[in-house]
Amino acid sequence: MSDRTALQRPSPVFEAQALSKSYGPNRVLDDVGFVVPRNKVVTFVGENGAGKSTLFNILSGVAAPDSGVMRLHGATYAPTDYGAAASLGVSRVFQEQSLILNVPVYENLLLGQDARFARAGQFLDRKAMIAVAEAIVEEAGVDVDVRRRTGDYDFSKRQSIEIARACLAGLHLGLVTQPFVLLDEPTSALDRRDEEAFFRLVARIKTRGSLLFVSHRLTEVLALSDLIYVLKDGRLVAELEPANTTESELHGLMVGRERAADFYYERRQRVIAKGAEPVLSAVGLYQPGAFEPIDLVVRKGEVVGIGGLLDSGKSALGKAVAGVDPPAAGEVALNGGSAGAPDIGRFVRQGLGYVPAERLAEGMIASASVAWNVSLASGGDLFSNALGLWRRGREVETTERYVRSLAIRSAAANVRASRLSGGNQQKAVLARWLCRNPSVLVLDNPTRGVDAGAKEEIYRLIRELAETGVGVLLITDELLELIGLSNRILILQRGRLVAEVPAPADAKPTEREIVALMLPQSDRPDLPTGAASPSTSSPARETIP
Repeated sequence: MSDRTALQRPSPVFEAQALSKSYGPNRVLDDVGFVVPRNKVVTFVGENGAGKSTLFNILSGVAAPDSGVMRLHGATYAPTDYGAAASLGVSRVFQEQSLILNVPVYENLLLGQDARFARAGQFLDRKAMIAVAEAIVEEAGVDVDVRRRTGDYDFSKRQSIEIARACLAGLHLGLVTQPFVLLDEPTSALDRRDEEAFFRLVARIKTRGSLLFVSHRLTEVLALSDLIYVLKDGRLVAELEPANTTESELHGLMVGRERAADFYYERRQRVIAKGAEPVLSAVGLYQPGAFEPIDLVVRKGEVVGIGGLLDSGKSALGKAVAGVDPPAAGEVALNGGSAGAPDIGRFVRQGLGYVPAERLAEGMIASASVAWNVSLASGGDLFSNALGLWRRGREVETTERYVRSLAIRSAAANVRASRLSGGNQQKAVLARWLCRNPSVLVLDNPTRGVDAGAKEEIYRLIRELAETGVGVLLITDELLELIGLSNRILILQRGRLVAEVPAPADAKPTEREIVALMLPQSDRPDLPTGAASPSTSSPARETIP
């Protein structure tokens, strides 16, 4: 390369040299160096626990490196907190949502910027705030009323609001001209329309700034990225151009092995007879505004998938079945017992476990220890004696056993759950129920925010549980996961159960078939109004009126 060419090459937006970080004896980042070119999308991939979140914490001022140097726009960069990073044009979408649900959308979009809209030192110009917020959501392509309470919107819309804030608030307020946006698993909860709007927004932001992206969806990584870095065990092991790599290669670099051809362990899927013993039976479950009356059965050793768009009511149905959010009407019976109104306390004692979609909001207490989270559902029986005294030794032994068997990295009984990566936190939530030897598991997006290697481990675990007779009700936004794991698939559409699709190991339905059933006819671009969908026209499919 000539000196002239080197002088003409623009300096990177961001560069890091020899970043290292340890928590106690665990070295989370080890001598990591990289650059983020201008007007590019750069992606980090790696297993849960590879160091991606720690790296983002350092870049956004949430944590400080033990050693190493960072430069932003050519100047030394060492933020002392997130506010300092934001003042220099660095914004972030966190893996777990960080919105205030009981305030209007416009207040969340302009959080921390109230002083800019103060009049006479004490009055807020809410009209001006609303105008700026409306400009932000319009450019982001997010269909929301900024005056409405944030909590009124579903998970996908709230995620879109966070993304819009990170990408556009600084630009619309005139705080930055070249944004540097950190996106940590931004699309894991987006529905189809919001995801399309996100891709368009990324293309627009790239013309004015740069984006650093973390995702476990390798297809998405290859489609969006200009440059890919691979982290493994805290070290940078590869720098790749998307045009010259494949999903298989990325997976191999991340986890140290090629992705299994039978990723969903379909060859281990059991054939379940219609007359097999039910472990869960629900009749007439009804929740106004969420779903209409629904009947369903899960048989011993069966995986029943629940599919639908984010507005289908599938997560609300899972909460109702488990008794987490009791329905207005309907009854559920477990293991052939008497039917009654769902109640999570009673159901746990009868052998049901429930994993919610929003891990940190509903699934665990991150500030508590791993052991405390594992024993959370069993304080009344497994980990206390007849006198009510706590069996600390049993709690620690049980936790350590599942840390080993589930390969929960960087974990020990007394380690705070917040120190674990998202995927390892999810394994700890699963351990809470596995230690109770459940007969029924209700799993709502059990692999959300989980890397490909950890997903494969969770899929293997689901198959092993089914082989022992556990019935699984699987609610998921991941289409291939829904198809690959399920014996049968129930499709919800705006609160109505519209179809039941058989999914035997040797005759899985196609993605197109399932998507066609999820979409109302008016939203199906490839199906003329009045035409039967591919699924409903097949004799192998059963459509529910």
